[in-house]
Amino acid sequence: MSSMELEARLIERAVEERDALLAEAKARADRILEKARQEEARIRKDTERHLRTIVGSELRAVHDRIVGRANLDGRKKIMEAKMEILDDVFNSAREKLEAMAKEGGEDYQEVVKKLIYEAAEAIGEDELIVSSNEADQGFLKKTLPELSKELGVSLKLDSKPIDTMGGVIVKNLDATKVYYNTLEGRLLKVRPVSYTHLRAHETSLHLV
Repeated sequence: MSSMELEARLIERAVEERDALLAEAKARADRILEKARQEEARIRKDTERHLRTIVGSELRAVHDRIVGRANLDGRKKIMEAKMEILDDVFNSAREKLEAMAKEGGEDYQEVVKKLIYEAAEAIGEDELIVSSNEADQGFLKKTLPELSKELGVSLKLDSKPIDTMGGVIVKNLDATKVYYNTLEGRLLKVRPVSYTHLRAHETSLHLV
């Protein structure tokens, strides 16, 4: 299996899990919304019963605030359910990537090589420094000379390990160009943009 096929398969699995869990989130959100609608109907019914006997601008304003708060609470619960599902998806994907890195098999080593190729091409200089976690240093000491010949650049291993579950950080000699290609970084690249928007929306709701 090539590194590209492996990466595509990992992303495909993550997307499949995301779709399944988002479907579950939608069903859960629908149930929450239905409860919110029922609560709104109850509040509306109770309030309107009082309005029939006491009519006044102040009471109508109270009625509007109560109904508005019920709607807001329903939207908050839906947001929280979606956030929970998205967190589950990416926690699962992270666990799988971490397990693959710990195993350190040939498939993982091919992925690391591809990450180095990509970083070297992006930086575009003749001398580069490669940083990895402690577990990958032995493999890279043996592999970098071969990769240097293949790429036509000088790849040197940074003796100081970095804190990452896998992958590499590649930089030029004066560190003016740095390419972060860790597994965590790759996972973030497939994280839906809606996740950030959802976080922002949830925060704005809590501030209301």
